[in-house]
Amino acid sequence: MEEEVQRVFDALAGLADIEDPKARALAVAKVLKEWPTRSKELREIRRQAVLELLAPKEASFRNVAKELGVAPSTVQDIASEHSRWAKRPKKDPEQQAE
Repeated sequence: MEEEVQRVFDALAGLADIEDPKARALAVAKVLKEWPTRSKELREIRRQAVLELLAPKEASFRNVAKELGVAPSTVQDIASEHSRWAKRPKKDPEQQAE
């Protein structure tokens, strides 16, 4: 598993090694343009993995969180497709006044 992660990091670091500044700028621009889409794909891959970890009857948010080294609330957010970056519905201004 760690090998795949390192390859991604190496590829990103490799962008800085492109000698021609125009080619370097174009390569980075291409990566940045695709980043939001790729980020969504990565979050979905992570979500599916978390759901697989939660599938067994004996699984719990707490146990999965311990395995992943995160808080149980983080596991719950991932499983329910919420994240701090997700656009959550805004509260109705009338409800906030109450």
